[in-house]
Amino acid sequence: MTKTILEELLEKTVKSMLDEQMKQICDQIMAEEKPKFTKPTFEPIGPNIFLAIQCSKETDILVSYLVLEREMKEKYIVVLMGQNTKKDNILRRQKVWEVKEDKAEKILKFYAEKLKFVKGEA
Repeated sequence: MTKTILEELLEKTVKSMLDEQMKQICDQIMAEEKPKFTKPTFEPIGPNIFLAIQCSKETDILVSYLVLEREMKEKYIVVLMGQNTKKDNILRRQKVWEVKEDKAEKILKFYAEKLKFVKGEA
């Protein structure tokens, strides 16, 4: 049985604290996802933003990102952030989901489910 990419990442970081483990995994995911951004100037950044994936298409007027954000130590939220590129340059929170999981794998699965939902794939 072959391992998934997530399983491989979890094995590499299994001895780390949750926040450190999440940061390491999210940094690796971001390294793969960032080149796919069609509007990288709008990418949400900050010390507590662990993961931000663009979920809008290049032709969309609304630029949107799904963000995994640390709210406090070992507590996370998933945020849909968006902005109308014709009106302003400010990304605004549009929807927030509280993550009620305490394991990296479950947190990332929750994020993946929300990403599929906002992309219209679920």
